[in-house]
Amino acid sequence: MEFWPTWKLYLPLIPYIAFESLRSIRRGSISSLGFGSIAAANPGIPLGGLVGESKSEILKQIHSNSVLKFFPIQREDKNLEIILEKMNALGLKFPVILKPDSGQRGQGVRKIRNESELSESLKDSNVDLIVQEFHPGPYEVGIFYYRLPSETKGKIFSITRKVFPRVTGDGTSSLEELVNSHPRFHLQKETFQSRFKEAWKKVPKKGESIQLTEAGNHCQGTLFLDGSEWITDKLEEAIDQISATFEGFYFGRYDIRFSSLSEFLEGKGLHIVELNGVTSESTNLYDPRFSWKERYQILFKQWKILFKISRESKGKKAGLFSIFQALYKFYFGGRIVSNLSS
Repeated sequence: MEFWPTWKLYLPLIPYIAFESLRSIRRGSISSLGFGSIAAANPGIPLGGLVGESKSEILKQIHSNSVLKFFPIQREDKNLEIILEKMNALGLKFPVILKPDSGQRGQGVRKIRNESELSESLKDSNVDLIVQEFHPGPYEVGIFYYRLPSETKGKIFSITRKVFPRVTGDGTSSLEELVNSHPRFHLQKETFQSRFKEAWKKVPKKGESIQLTEAGNHCQGTLFLDGSEWITDKLEEAIDQISATFEGFYFGRYDIRFSSLSEFLEGKGLHIVELNGVTSESTNLYDPRFSWKERYQILFKQWKILFKISRESKGKKAGLFSIFQALYKFYFGGRIVSNLSS
């Protein structure tokens, strides 16, 4: 189940979502059959974060020093000199992260090590982008948070620990052979092959460690493990305080990097990479140690909370036309191409 396609994983959930959508029908929202009601869960995010939301616009609404430094780049305004000037103004130095301003599942995220790589990556993309400060970690987590509009304090629903895939050279095997011989990595060999086209057939030095992805995303090769043991009162309080700075946010997942586990448990040293809205997942469900029953318990509980928040919220519900318009713009209004797609 860990590597099931999204449609297959969500198939058993469709009847429940349809039932809750019908319950949410109100005058004026019949055109969306009630499903658009989930957009009301996050009034501060267009469509609640259903699809195509701007990552940079969301980050701007989080008034906290915990947000990693960033700035957006419009697709028609990719002047290298101006971008370097903006980096300098923010105190950003290489490496930096370059990624689509509107993207899903880690697609298009790249670690840019120098000016030459930045120039090539800009040429390879035809979408709006974000240049963001790179934080080395080594820890990254997904923190799923929610708050009922009728309550003053929110809760951490789950924490996902992210383990970045690595292989270590033995001096005789190629990168391809190292990946193929791994019990887990071989299942995503196409992803790694696309990312390491030039090095795929080469033999890494003995003892050389190669991290196979920079994006903390399951589809890009990262292992997701349940981190419920990391939920503490102080961490929950810190996330609640950060969330309170974002007017109109009640439900979603933070992607956070940090250097010290002890500080993290105290709610300190948090570095926010991004925040996802109503269609974000409680990604601990991808923990391979979970049974299918445990995965669906997480999914059903997550969606139950989402619909409860949407019914309490006074935010605007989305109509069917608005949803289709956003889907069309996201999937056909611009493409992530060439090297930036890896």
